[in-house]
Amino acid sequence: MEYFIGLDIGTSAVKGALLSEDGRLITVTDKKFEYEDEGTFRLLDPEDFCKRCFDVIRDLSDKADGRIAAVCFCHASGNPLFLDADMKPLTRIIGWQSVIDQADIDAVYTKEEQDAFYRVVGWGFFNGMPAADLAYIKVHKPEILEKTKFFTMSGEYLNYKMTGKWGISHSMGTPFYMIDQEKGEYYKPMLDKFGFNTDMLPPIYEKGTVLGTVLPEMTERLGVDTGTKIVLGSFDHPSGALGSGVLEPGQLLLSCGTSWVELFPVTDRGFALSTGGLVDRFTLYGAKWCVMKSLESIAVKIDERREHFFGKVPHTVFDCCAGEAPFGCNGLLFDFTDGDFERAKGHDRCDIARAILEGAAIMLKDNLKELEKCGLHAESITAIGGVTNSPICMRIISEVLGKEINVVNGQSAGAVGSALLAGIGLGVYKDERDAFETMMRHKK
Repeated sequence: MEYFIGLDIGTSAVKGALLSEDGRLITVTDKKFEYEDEGTFRLLDPEDFCKRCFDVIRDLSDKADGRIAAVCFCHASGNPLFLDADMKPLTRIIGWQSVIDQADIDAVYTKEEQDAFYRVVGWGFFNGMPAADLAYIKVHKPEILEKTKFFTMSGEYLNYKMTGKWGISHSMGTPFYMIDQEKGEYYKPMLDKFGFNTDMLPPIYEKGTVLGTVLPEMTERLGVDTGTKIVLGSFDHPSGALGSGVLEPGQLLLSCGTSWVELFPVTDRGFALSTGGLVDRFTLYGAKWCVMKSLESIAVKIDERREHFFGKVPHTVFDCCAGEAPFGCNGLLFDFTDGDFERAKGHDRCDIARAILEGAAIMLKDNLKELEKCGLHAESITAIGGVTNSPICMRIISEVLGKEINVVNGQSAGAVGSALLAGIGLGVYKDERDAFETMMRHKK
C-alpha cells in the first residue's frame, strides 16, 4: 500500500494529513508557526518555517506502513521571500497580515495600476500582499532588490528545499500578484517595475503537476525515499473545497480559519470578476474558476474579544456560555469595530459570548447577500476549518444564516484536499470527483 501526504500551510499553523491510496484517512497532525512582529510587519524565519513543515511530513511518514508516494501542499495568502545568487534568503518571510503604508504604495503604483490588479491577477490590491511588500522594499530597502536574484513565496521555497527544483501552480500563484491569471504567464509590467525577469521567478505549471522527486539528502529528514514525488498544490481554500467535496456550481464552502471565506465554484472568469470577489483557478476537470469573499483575520478579532471578556479560558468554556444565550443575545451585537467592546455593558457573560459569534456570522450573512445579488446562489453549504470543532459555533452560524450546514473533514479538509491532489497528480485518481468519492467510501 502506498500513501499520500497532504499539507495545509495556513497562516497560524501547518496541518498535515496521511491518506492511503485507496482513500483512507490514516491520521492528521499539525505544528504552529512562530512569528516575529516588527511594527506593522509579521515575519517568519525561513528555515524555521521549513523545519516545522518538514516535522509534519516526518511525523506523518512515521505513521505509514508503506512508502510515501507523493507529498503535496496548499498554502494561504502570499508570503514573499527574496533570495540571493546562492538561493539564500535575503529577508525573512513577510506574512500576509503585514500592513504597508499607503504612501509607500502610492509612491510606486499609480491609482490606475492599483485598480488593474483585480482584472489581471483576480485579486484586488491589498496593503499586506506581495505587490504591497515590493513597494515597501523599493521605497525603503532598494539594496535588497539590487541583491535579489530570485523572488518567490514561502511555499515555493519549501518545495525547492525538498526537490532542488522551482515551480508554482496557477492557483498557488494567485496571491503572488505576479501572474496574469487569464494568460497564465508572468505580468510584464510588474517584472519591469522591479527589474525582474522570468528567470528570477518560479516557472508556472498547472496544479497537480509533478515538480520533481525528493532530494537524496532530504529522504531521511522527511522519512521518505528518493522516489517520493512532490506535486504542486493550490491556494488553501480551493484545496479545502476538494477535501470537502465542494466542486460544482450551486455548492458553497465556508472555510473558517484565520479568515472566514465563502467559496463558490463557477465556470466563467468574466462572471467571477463581475461579482467583485477574489477569483482563483479551480478544478482541473470541472468548474474552472471559483469566487471567494473573505472576512479577513476575523478569528483574530473573535479571539481579542473572547480574551477581553473571558480571559484565557478554554474554548469549550466560552462555547458553553454562548450556547446558553438566546438568539439575538438580548439586543447585544458586536460589529468588530474598535469601539464595540463598550456595547457589552449591562449584558451577562452568555449574551457576550454568543454575540461575539453571532456578530461574525452576521458578517458572513451580509457577504452572502451581496454575492447573491451578483448571481451566486448556494443550494448546499459545507463548512471546514477550526470552527467546525465546536458544534455550538456551527449551530449558531447555521441559525444566523438560516441554512443547514454540513461539515466534511473539518479542520483537516485543506490537508486532505492536498493529499487527494497528490493522488491525482500521480494518476491514481482520474479527477477531483473520483478522488473525493474514493475517500468518502471509507467514511460511510
